[in-house]
Amino acid sequence: MSAPVIRTARADDLPGIARLLEESSLSAEGLSDSPGHFRVALDGTDIVGTVGIEHYGSDGLLRSLAVAPSWRSRGIGDLLLGQALEDARELGIRRLVLLTTTAAGYFARHGWRVIDRASVTGGATASSQFRGACPGTATCMEMILS
Repeated sequence: MSAPVIRTARADDLPGIARLLEESSLSAEGLSDSPGHFRVALDGTDIVGTVGIEHYGSDGLLRSLAVAPSWRSRGIGDLLLGQALEDARELGIRRLVLLTTTAAGYFARHGWRVIDRASVTGGATASSQFRGACPGTATCMEMILS
C-alpha cells in the first residue's frame, strides 16, 4: 500500500466518511449539517481516514478522527491530526476541544489536556457531539493553539 493522499472532504465523500465513523464506533450525527471542515485520507478512491473541525469563532471542536482498521498504526491518524491543527490555526481558532470515549491516551500524547466538560462554553456546546452524540461520560480535552 502506498501512502494515502489527504485532501479536503467533498459532499460526495459524506457516505464514505459516515461508513468509516460507524466502523470505528464513532457517531456520524451532525456530519452533513455541521459547520465543519473535514479532511479525508484516500487510498485511490477509498476513504481510509478522516478528521473534522467545527468552527465557532476563536473556539473549535475536533471531531471524528478515525482511521480504517487496515491502515491503523501507520501514522495516518497523526497526519490527519496535524492537518486538522494546521487548518484550525488558519481558521483563527485559538482553543480546540474534543470529546472521546476511547482515545484520551492518544490525544494526551499529542499535547491535549483533560478538562471539565462544564468549562466548555459557546458554540461548541450546541454541537451534536455535546448535545448527546458523545455520552456524558466521554473525556473532554483541550488544546490551546499558538
